[in-house]
Amino acid sequence: MKKKPKKVWIILLIIAALLVLQTLPVFFPKPLGSIEMADERIRLYYQPGDEKGAKEVFDLLNEKSGEIYEKMNFASSTPTNVYLYKTQWQLAIREAGFATLIIAPPWHIGDSHNGNIMMVSPYTPVRVHSHESILLATLHELVHSIVFQINPELNYFWDNGLATYLSGQTLDESVVETMPIPTITQMHTDNGLEFANMGGYEFSRNYIDFLDQTYGWDKIAAYAAGKGDYESIFGASEAELYDAWCEYLGK
Repeated sequence: MKKKPKKVWIILLIIAALLVLQTLPVFFPKPLGSIEMADERIRLYYQPGDEKGAKEVFDLLNEKSGEIYEKMNFASSTPTNVYLYKTQWQLAIREAGFATLIIAPPWHIGDSHNGNIMMVSPYTPVRVHSHESILLATLHELVHSIVFQINPELNYFWDNGLATYLSGQTLDESVVETMPIPTITQMHTDNGLEFANMGGYEFSRNYIDFLDQTYGWDKIAAYAAGKGDYESIFGASEAELYDAWCEYLGK
């Protein structure tokens, strides 16, 4: 009877050790042997042999970040950290540990955590992505980084709509034409896979485009920054805006 508690403690210690090992990569986002490239807005870490990809990402972020900062009314005294990986698995384990290798979708190429950008290199072979689409995705993640810093409570639909709209990413427009419009409830999901499967990237960008054309960018920026609710900024409830958007889409 006295041996059982000891066995339980051993099992618990093993489980705890496995959990620590599982999540260890999350605390070390820098790629192995990383090289730094930096200026006042961007600090990029990349792996040896990926100089060309790193230079392209760095140059694009520097070219476009000023415009995006201005659109989002954002200013920062410290550069945004960007971590560039040669493979998808290196990205995946740094997002949520080794378990991510099991659940990460094959099209996943980047993320933003706590204001940091994590991306695969534009020269990483990825299913359904091209060199150009990976480059544009770095701008998408830059917007996420800014949103996290100005209003971390902004919902997933709005966050991705802004990121897709401002990055200028090319999406499949037929999704908006053929799929059902997400419900208001669906527009509040924070599940990435559910969001993608309902055409969330395409519909959220279309929603921001609708608001921009109808109300102007200043109101979008104000709502994104958490400066008021729908009524105080747009003069309409969320449901009224939704109905107007559906009418705009002709559905």
